[in-house]
Amino acid sequence: MLHGRGRSPEEKIDLAARFGVLDGMRWVVPRAERGGSWYPNRFFDGAAANEPFLTRAVERCHLAVEEASEDGRLGPERLVLAGFSQGACLALEYAVRHPGRVGTLIVLTGALITPPARGTRFDGMRVLLTGSDVDDWVPERYSYETARALEQLGAEVTLRVYSGRPHIVNDDEIRAAREMLRSRLSEIQFPR
Repeated sequence: MLHGRGRSPEEKIDLAARFGVLDGMRWVVPRAERGGSWYPNRFFDGAAANEPFLTRAVERCHLAVEEASEDGRLGPERLVLAGFSQGACLALEYAVRHPGRVGTLIVLTGALITPPARGTRFDGMRVLLTGSDVDDWVPERYSYETARALEQLGAEVTLRVYSGRPHIVNDDEIRAAREMLRSRLSEIQFPR
């Protein structure tokens, strides 16, 4: 679970609690090194404008994914990467740089920073992608562009763009995320 710009991991723990009690889920919540910011500029300024901070943020994300996977014991189908705003953009950047490493993305108001490399496939990856028609941090068109790009690479994308919603996570997004998580959990066979 990745926090947004100027926010904290503790707020993401609160967000995870809003998803409800989901047996079998464990949350790993890393902290951005740069005073609550993963990278300095806006996502649409591109990767080059956000380096070297973006690469370091992806590396921190990778460490969290490794921890969540119990150093590789749990496969991608058991891993969910979720984030809000800057954390959502970072989740997508991680997926682009590490295709196939996580099976589910919950992108609460975020968009692609870097286009996926040629040949990248996201077959089987499920994505909940949300946005708003009035959000200045992630303008609406980027939500549609990101959904289209991920679908073209084989991801199963659920896109929800809300009318008039400020830069927050609303109750409908929580319900959609909970539904996606429950669906994923129901498909996983846990060892007895």
